[in-house]
Order: sequence, then structure tokens, then C-alpha cells
Amino acid sequence: MSASTFDPDKFENIHQLGGIRTGTLDAPGGGGVRVAFVDTGAGLRFTVALDRGGDIVDASYNAFGLAYLSPNGLRQPNPAYHEGNEWLRGWPGGLVTTCGPEYVGGSRIENGAKTSLHGRYSNTPAVVEVLRNPDPRRGRLDLEIGLVVRDTRVFGPVFEVRRTLRCTLGQPEIVIEDEVTNCGDTPSAHHWLYHCNLGYPLLDEGARFIYRGGAQYWVVPPPPGQDIVQPLAAAAMNALKRVPAALAEHAGAGERGLIVETEPDADGLCRIGVVNERIQLGLELAYRPGDLPRLAHWQHYGPRGSYATALEPFYGSLLGSARDRHPLVASKLEPGESRRYQLRLRVLPTWASCEQLIAFDGPVRE
Repeated sequence: MSASTFDPDKFENIHQLGGIRTGTLDAPGGGGVRVAFVDTGAGLRFTVALDRGGDIVDASYNAFGLAYLSPNGLRQPNPAYHEGNEWLRGWPGGLVTTCGPEYVGGSRIENGAKTSLHGRYSNTPAVVEVLRNPDPRRGRLDLEIGLVVRDTRVFGPVFEVRRTLRCTLGQPEIVIEDEVTNCGDTPSAHHWLYHCNLGYPLLDEGARFIYRGGAQYWVVPPPPGQDIVQPLAAAAMNALKRVPAALAEHAGAGERGLIVETEPDADGLCRIGVVNERIQLGLELAYRPGDLPRLAHWQHYGPRGSYATALEPFYGSLLGSARDRHPLVASKLEPGESRRYQLRLRVLPTWASCEQLIAFDGPVRE
């Protein structure tokens, strides 16, 4: 869409068309949480949690919610959530939760140190450096939020994450760009994951997931005496790409998922997502495989409200060195080294646009 699409003689305030507003929301239990409310002017609206690393919480397209929201609500950050699996007490859900920057996945022992579930990033406040609204009068349609998040400890590790969120007025799309730098003077483990959480009504029985590549299967809780990673035939793994009704075995902490080495299209991008034919709506995620070579597909179809799934492109290891033999299990950043990531989320507002994504689908293989 071009700036000429919008007639500047017919509005005085850009928020009549879309844009960014900032404010403070009351958090459960008291206190406030800084947020930015973003309206793309194309039906896509979402909330950026500035006190939680600039992650995206609630998101909707016109009348349809896109994201899973947890019963916790949007809480203030608290270092108590950095212990064991206590991340689950503070997690608001939301369209994008960022995990890292040191380790991702379940709490465990890595290199003699205790890790916490999904790391510290999503529980760390951001500093806002840039907030830019569109200005069609000047030919500018970009919406931009620029953030800096520092995850630090005396004697290290010391991480700096520079995040930019971009949208274009009139387009139902979000681009997240992150640069993660080891600002310390010793090498540090580095793993990075985008936990993209989908919920009802976009996520509903009969919807289907789009991705392809080699896969392995995990289930929690595992059968007695067996490891979390289980063998599963390719046909059974492919069956997990169709959304079922709620599952009794997913009550409580029951869950399952795939880890996929996603395959790019001819233009070099991996395109994955979910499409729901009943409501004629989809969501596409696009990224470079060199940035995010692996995909976790977490599924938790609980029988009473906790009905969620996440598509999780990631770099590094989700399961840890005890269960994962992938070379990236030992990924590190050297002192002064940076890694850059880009993730694009795009709403597919018609079935024709969903079919374009479906064309990228393919089987998962053992």
C-alpha cells in the first residue's frame, strides 16, 4: 500500500487510521506494566509488553483472536520466575514470547549450571529507544518500536538484545528483528527461540499446520521408565499437523510436540503457519533457515480452556545436551560476537491467501 492511498485532507490525527499508543496496564495483584498498543490500520491489532522484553501479548485480526492467553494475565517482571519452572507462573501467553538468550527449553543442568525454563528474556524490562508513528503527509507509512534489553550478571554472562518491531500502515504484518550480542569477556552459551502461541478461535478443531522437513517426536509425561523423546512413525507425526478436539490426556501438564528441521522454499525462506478453513483465516511465519534452522511444534489441547499450541522457530537446542545430539546443542557467542534474527508474522485474511501458504506444505519425515 502506498502513502497516496491515504488522503491527508480527510484526517487530523494519525490514530484515526492506525498507529502506536503507549500506556500502563494494571497488573494482576497490583502495580503497572508498560505496554504499546499497535493498530496496523489493516485489521491487525496487538499489544507489546515493554516490561517483558517487547514480546507481543494479545493480538487480533478484526473479530478474531489469534493468540493463546494464559490465566496469569500480564504480570510485572519478577526474578522469582527465573527459578526452575516458575516461568509458568508469570507467563502471559501471547502471540510471541521470546526465549533465551542463554538457554531455552525445560529447567535442567547444563555445563554444571542450573537453567530455568525458557530463560530470562521474557521476564526482563526493555528500554525504549525509538517509537515512530506513520505520517502519510510525509510519505511515511512505517510504524516502528526500537528497544534495548540487557540480561546481565557480575562476572557474566552479559547480553544485550536490540529489538526492532516494524509494521506498515495498511498491512496486517509484523516484522521482528533482533540482534543478540555477548557484551562480556568470556564465551557464553546462546540459544534463541520465538514461542508463537496460537489460540481459539484461530486455533480450533480441523485447522491445519503448514511446514515440512525431518522431525522427531516428544511427549510429556513420557511412559514410565522412558525418555521424553519417543519414536513415532512418519504417518503418526504428520497426523499431528491437524488440530484435534480437546484431549483428556492433556489435562494438567500433558503435552506433545515435534522438532522439525524446516525446509526453505526456492527463495530461501521457510514459510510455516496455521490455516483455519471454517473462519477463512490463517497466520504465516517466515524466516531465514540460517537464522532459525529448527522448529518446535508444541501442542497442549487441554480439556478445560487450556487449549493451545505454539510454532517455535529456534536456534540452538530445546531439549538440552542430555537428549539432543544436534550440533547446535553447544552453540555459543564469543566475546563481542552478535547473532541477528528476523521473524515475519503475516495474517492471511482470505482463503486464497491461505492456499498460497498451503502450497509450501509438505510431509514431515522420520
